[in-house]
Amino acid sequence: MFWNRKRDTPIAPPPGSTADLNARAGAALVRADDAVRAATEELTYAQAQFGLSATDAFTESLRIARAHLARSFELRKLLDDDIPETEPQQRRMLGEILQRCSEAVAVLRRQEEAFNARRGLEANLPTSIAETAQRADETEQAITMANTLLVTLHATYPASSLTSVSQAPERAGKLLAAGRTALDQARASAEAGQQATAVEQVRIAQGAIAQAGEIAAQVRGARERLNRAAADLAAAIASISSDLVDARRLSSRLPAASLSPLVADAEAAVAAGRAASGAGASGDPLAALDHLSRAEAALDAALAPARAKEDNDARARASLGSRLARLNSQIAAVTSYVTTHRGAVGPSARTALSEASRHANAATTMQASNAAAALAEVAAGEPLVAQAQALAEADVRNSGAWSQWGGGEPGWQYGGWGRRGWTQGPPPRRSKGIDVGSLILGGLIMSGLDDIFD
Repeated sequence: MFWNRKRDTPIAPPPGSTADLNARAGAALVRADDAVRAATEELTYAQAQFGLSATDAFTESLRIARAHLARSFELRKLLDDDIPETEPQQRRMLGEILQRCSEAVAVLRRQEEAFNARRGLEANLPTSIAETAQRADETEQAITMANTLLVTLHATYPASSLTSVSQAPERAGKLLAAGRTALDQARASAEAGQQATAVEQVRIAQGAIAQAGEIAAQVRGARERLNRAAADLAAAIASISSDLVDARRLSSRLPAASLSPLVADAEAAVAAGRAASGAGASGDPLAALDHLSRAEAALDAALAPARAKEDNDARARASLGSRLARLNSQIAAVTSYVTTHRGAVGPSARTALSEASRHANAATTMQASNAAAALAEVAAGEPLVAQAQALAEADVRNSGAWSQWGGGEPGWQYGGWGRRGWTQGPPPRRSKGIDVGSLILGGLIMSGLDDIFD
């Protein structure tokens, strides 16, 4: 039985103080989220090796784990919102987070144990080493292309629109180097007859190289989002300009004190949008689009009582498609960022991202039947995905996990997390070169689900 705010379902509260439960729940969320991300990568490898039908059980286990994790993040968000819970309610909700996260990891572990036997890496070690080396060469080419593309993007767009990928080629290069180091170690272990050690080193190499490729791909994703944003600006400016016309036409029916600030903000958003579009643009198109979306949503809400229902529905349908597509694109980008920086990203960013995904899924489900309600879900998801990105980037900056190696564990400690945030550990000591072991300890690479389960 699980907790529901609308219906207080009793479950036995777990032992320990509430502060201790908070800390354990934060740690469990990160661990379960990492398990789901690692399992997703494992499933991709497995499907390529065995085909879709042979991985049905793993796919179903991953679906179950994701459902447990999504509900856990929803509970975490409820604990952090403006509606206070009593301490017994908090304890039951934290207990459910612990229970669901434990079950998510357990269901994936059962599949992983069965799957490792089938993969038989030890029996195919020479082939695995050769294939991994080929992937490393392909990834090196992708990183070179990403670096060239990033230079082009910096010449076209302001630095503020590229913060999430400004160091992507460098970070991808570090991971690729770590992967190749692990692969060299695997060759040496295999030649020495240490097959089990070689298998683990191959898996470490595969994980590092795969993440390097995904980080390099984030630059291409940034270009696509910026190109779409530039194309969407004209439509967004036209749409909010229509709202401004309506605001002047309907101003006599609405309180001036509430309408005037919204009109001023909408006009400022239009100015920012124009500055970010066209030849010689100097503004940030993504930030301009975000401002336009927020300003139009606020103005639409204020004008809704004075508009006909049909007009409100038509406006909702007109803007829903582009805003939902943009929200899903942002969610995909932040998801990739969290996955490739998971050793540094704490539960606050992950919670905001999960909630943004929940709102986007709800909007997708109801977009054909209730455009206005779907648009409200999109409006709820937009600030959450922006919050997730900002929190994740701050976590990475503060952790020092990418710029420092060796001597301690970079990233986040399970020191406790409540309404004030996640407790960060001390930065690691700087070391020369790349230490594969430190990367694994910091969570920047993982050699599969075993790192999480052990």
